[in-house]
Amino acid sequence: MNTLGMKMSQREFILIIAALMSMVALTTDAMLPALGYMAQEFAVDGNAIQLVVTSVFVGHALGQLVYGPMSDTYGRRRSIFVGLGIFCIGSLISVWAESLEMMLAGRFLQGFGASGPRVMVVALVRDCFSGAAMARIMSFAMTLFMAVPIMAPLIGQGILLVGPWPWIFGFFVMFAAVMFTWVYMRLDETLKPENRLSLHPKKLWYTMRQVLVNPIAMGYSFVAGLVFGGFMGYLSSSLQIFQQVYSVGEAFPIYFAVLALPTIAASLINAKLVMRFGMYSLVQVTNVITGVACLAFYIYANTTVSGPSLGEFMTLCSIIFFGIGFRFGNLNALAMEPLGKLAGMGASVVGSCTTLMGVPIGMWVGMSYDGTVLPLVLGFCVTSWVAFIFMLYLNRLHKAPL
Repeated sequence: MNTLGMKMSQREFILIIAALMSMVALTTDAMLPALGYMAQEFAVDGNAIQLVVTSVFVGHALGQLVYGPMSDTYGRRRSIFVGLGIFCIGSLISVWAESLEMMLAGRFLQGFGASGPRVMVVALVRDCFSGAAMARIMSFAMTLFMAVPIMAPLIGQGILLVGPWPWIFGFFVMFAAVMFTWVYMRLDETLKPENRLSLHPKKLWYTMRQVLVNPIAMGYSFVAGLVFGGFMGYLSSSLQIFQQVYSVGEAFPIYFAVLALPTIAASLINAKLVMRFGMYSLVQVTNVITGVACLAFYIYANTTVSGPSLGEFMTLCSIIFFGIGFRFGNLNALAMEPLGKLAGMGASVVGSCTTLMGVPIGMWVGMSYDGTVLPLVLGFCVTSWVAFIFMLYLNRLHKAPL
C-alpha cells in the first residue's frame, strides 16, 4: 500500500472501498419500503414493480464493461468520478418520473453510474493486494458493506415518514456528493503509469479476450452469478414475502436488517479462516450447507398445511445469508486471482458476467412469487447445488488458488 504512495491508512482504505461498494446496494435496498407506493402511483402489480430493482442491475452489468477499460487507460479515480456523475443524472430522472418507463430509465442510469465505483473497488484492491491478502481485505470491506442492508431500508422508511418516495432519490444525490469529495481529497491513483493500457479497439478486444478465454476467471464468474441470482430473487420478492405472506407491515426494514447480521458475522469469520483453509474450501462448504438446508426446508414446507412460520423462514434465511458472507468475497477473489495486471478489464468482465448471469435468475425467482416462500427457497436450492457441482469441475480443471 505505502509503495503506491497512498495518503490513507489501510483502515481508511477499507472504509472508502466499502462505501464505494455500497452504492448499488444502497440504491436498491433503500427503495424497497417504497415499492408498494410506487406500484400504486404507476398503477402496476407487485411483480411488475420488481423491475425497479432489476433495471438497476441491468445498468450495473452493462456499465461495468465501460468502466474497466476506461480505468485501465485513464486511471481509477477518473472512472469513479464519471460514474458518480451519471449516477446523479439517473437519480434526478427518477425524481421527476411520471411513468414506470421513465422510472426504469432513471434506474438504469443509476445502475450504470454506480457500476463505476463498484468496479473500481475490485480494481483498487487488486492493484494493492493479491491472493489470500486480497480476499482478507475484501472480507473486511464486505463486513462494513453489509451494514447497508441494515441501514438502507431503515433510511428509506425514515424518509417515507417525513416525505414522498422521490425524496429517497434526493438522498442518493447527497450520498454521491459526499463520495466524490472523499475520493477527491483522500484517494490517490493506484494504477501505475507503466501499467496503463490503450483504448484502441484492437487492444481492448485483445485485453478483453484474455479475460474471456481464462477458464478460471470465467468459471468463478459463472458461480458468482448463480449465487447473486438467488440473492437478487430475494431482493425482488422480499417486500411481498414479508408483507403479504407474513404481514409484518412497517416492521419490514427490521426483519430485512436482521438477516444482514449472519452475513456480517460470516464475513468477519471468513477474514480469519481464509488464510488457513483457502477460498475454494470455504465456498464449497457453504454451498453444501445452503443446498442441504434449502432442500430440507422445501420438502418440509410442502408437507405443512399452513406453510412455514415466520420464525422458520427467518432461520432458513439466516443460514442462507451466513453462506453468502463466505461466498461473495471469495468468489470475486477467485475470479480475479489469475488476471494480474488486467485488473481493470478483469473487474469489468467478471463483474458484468456475474451480474448478467444473476439478472435472469433473479427475475425468474422473483417473478415466480405465488403468495408463498417456495419459489425463493427452490431458487436458492438449485443455485447452490449447481454452484457446488460446477466448482468441482473447476477444481479438476485447475488447482484452486489458496
